[in-house]
Amino acid sequence: MELSRSTLASLDSSENQLREKATAILSAASIVVPVAAVALSGAPTSAAIPFGVAASAYFWCARSCGAALFPKDRRMGLLGGNLPKMTVESNAELRQMQASAIGYLDDFCRQNEAILETAAAKVREAIIALGVEILALVAALVSMLLH
Repeated sequence: MELSRSTLASLDSSENQLREKATAILSAASIVVPVAAVALSGAPTSAAIPFGVAASAYFWCARSCGAALFPKDRRMGLLGGNLPKMTVESNAELRQMQASAIGYLDDFCRQNEAILETAAAKVREAIIALGVEILALVAALVSMLLH
């Protein structure tokens, strides 16, 4: 049971790290809005396409970060005080109840690991979107400088 509890604590730590990364990525991606607003006022037509790509990448990044920040169906585990109470009420042996509790905790850990893997994939997706956004902004700015 201690191993399951420590695994749940480790998953909590991983989730917090993913949330911090997603928040930082979203903050960095937010540059597209003010840059595009300033640049589009006097931008040539050739810069509109890269700015459009940058805006699309920003929305892709924001959506991915949102999915990473708010994972669904995460489970926390069992309340330890319920185990002895359930043992007495059901006339079960403590070892049977401990085995059941361990099985539940292991299932929670597996489910939470899958949820965190999905959140990590969304953070990777957000990083790619941020890269696309930055490249599109650079292309738009170069286009503006050349005109």
